[in-house]
Amino acid sequence: MLVSELTKEMLTDDIIDRVLFTLEDTGEKVDCIIVLGSKKASLYRVPVAVKAYRDHCAEKIIMCGGKVRDFPEGPMSEAQNMRNCAESLGVKSEDILTDEYSMNTVENILQALVLLQRNFGLNQVHQVLLVTVSYHMRRSLCIAEYLFPAHIRVIPCPAEDIHTRKDNWMNNPEGRDRAYTEMDKIILSVKNGLFPDFEL
Repeated sequence: MLVSELTKEMLTDDIIDRVLFTLEDTGEKVDCIIVLGSKKASLYRVPVAVKAYRDHCAEKIIMCGGKVRDFPEGPMSEAQNMRNCAESLGVKSEDILTDEYSMNTVENILQALVLLQRNFGLNQVHQVLLVTVSYHMRRSLCIAEYLFPAHIRVIPCPAEDIHTRKDNWMNNPEGRDRAYTEMDKIILSVKNGLFPDFEL
């Protein structure tokens, strides 16, 4: 069955598991790590990206997210908050690139492309590691694969949050709501042509 054939009424826990929670990091070296922004990215996504950096997966990290939010340290963009966190975890300042403009997942990906072009040249980029929370990974990966040049391979690197992991999302209201909402977004994205349809 294709995603475009799904309706909200047809969704089951098994379908959601297969779509949202089956992507894994391959552990390969890449040209750059891309971390998608959110208010809680520094809690869940940045540590995963920093581990990949420390494991010499890549020498540069792009932090995406121009939304200004109220953090404990004061108002700042998601990207700046993520940069601060990465630096506190030992990443060199010169190894962090920040996108201060994007307002959503599509714009995160587009701004990451701009930074890749400016800092590497897209023709020199062959593989990137995409970091976001696991339930957000499928849609993010589909968007990136559709928007990135065909020669750039995008490798998923899911981070785990507290309530929306493969082993617990169905057991708590917050996780269940997030998973079903994300599936709605994937179905709508396919129907709107944001990225190509795919088989379940």
